[in-house]
Amino acid sequence: MKRLLRFAKSNPSFLFFLFACLFVISWTGCAKHPKGKEKPTAEEEFLESSPLPTRGAFNPDFDVDYSPFKDQTIYFAFDSSAIPATERGKIEKIAQWMNEHPGDSILLAGHCDERGTEEYNRGLGERRAIAVREYLVGLGVAPERIHTISYGKDRPAAIGHTEADYAKNRRVETGVIRK
Repeated sequence: MKRLLRFAKSNPSFLFFLFACLFVISWTGCAKHPKGKEKPTAEEEFLESSPLPTRGAFNPDFDVDYSPFKDQTIYFAFDSSAIPATERGKIEKIAQWMNEHPGDSILLAGHCDERGTEEYNRGLGERRAIAVREYLVGLGVAPERIHTISYGKDRPAAIGHTEADYAKNRRVETGVIRK
């Protein structure tokens, strides 16, 4: 300790540096941080994380019409993002619609059942939406016309705790962007 004091006395710039560091540490440590801050909404996450060039160009809660594809909801097995063979025909109908409407873009919204953590389900919903996107791209749809979002378990199609309810919630819904 005596050595440190002697060094500090002989080097005034060291003392300045030491006090500056202590000030910064105490100043940032005393900042008020909001407690219990709510998680970002799906829209906020979409606007922050979308790597697409049209990022922020539409609001996924208000600018998307799901009615044209209400019969083309793609369902998935538990804990899976693999597209079942029985669901591929629905994706082919979406691709056909996209070819008939070359000026339109779509949003693929991935969903999960309530089992699993929030983070895991967000990731799984995104993997499901991306799987459908890749299938559409493979069918010739331009990738810049397809956007994805994951709602995880936040927007269930069926409220309940049976396997039938869970099966309805493991899905990707397709909407037309109307903006």
